[in-house]
Amino acid sequence: MKKVLAIALLAAILSPSSLQACSCFGNNSYCETLSPGWFVNPDATALVVKLADYHYGITVKVVQTFGGTTLPNDTLTVWGDNGALCRIYVNGIAVGDTMVFGLNETDFTGNTIWNSQYPPNLEMPGDYMVSVCGVYALNYNNGMVNGWITAPAVQSMTLQDFDALVSGCTIGVGVEEEEASDPLLVKYDGGVPVLELTGDNTTAELRVFDARGQVALSRSGMRGPCRLNTLAVGSYLVDLRRDGKRWARKLVVLE
Repeated sequence: MKKVLAIALLAAILSPSSLQACSCFGNNSYCETLSPGWFVNPDATALVVKLADYHYGITVKVVQTFGGTTLPNDTLTVWGDNGALCRIYVNGIAVGDTMVFGLNETDFTGNTIWNSQYPPNLEMPGDYMVSVCGVYALNYNNGMVNGWITAPAVQSMTLQDFDALVSGCTIGVGVEEEEASDPLLVKYDGGVPVLELTGDNTTAELRVFDARGQVALSRSGMRGPCRLNTLAVGSYLVDLRRDGKRWARKLVVLE
């Protein structure tokens, strides 16, 4: 029997975003990426200097970490997009440039979805990656962090202020979220989870993403119930869009 555990709920105003190299969607700020309601939170936020390119990845020197997190080494291999992954392209960053990355331990997808111009099985335990499914990278210039930090506009912040912000966003108090009613309900039919809409009778766009950011289920013009009996065991993000707003619920399907 399958059960669905509702982990967290995020409500946000819908804004256009470009999709890069995979089927997933982003958000409007680094603070949203750190929010407990986001699909994949970074394992660590780090200020790094690029040392060299390594195929579709880079090696970096860790200058500072934020929000109380630590990293096991001060020199890391960080993987980006090889042309078919849900990651940013990191090879365009110049050697010697300093960046702020939201880092996750690699999911090794580059070892299975690899580009033939690169050797296979490059990604190793202890390596990291930078996702494209949200704001996971910020610039650093003249002692200031720059980018979409708390809103979809370029902002600047000192390292000290950024460190405090990361701590707040990680526990969900760094930026005030807009109130919105949740039209998405999860029910059960013979042990099978079913999504239902409440509120007005307008149609909605529904997409369900797996842990790699790939679309596992999609339905346009959703109005009635949607059964999730085709989902395998794992973590998912249900993305519902209606009337210019988005509701996203992180789910874990257990067998």
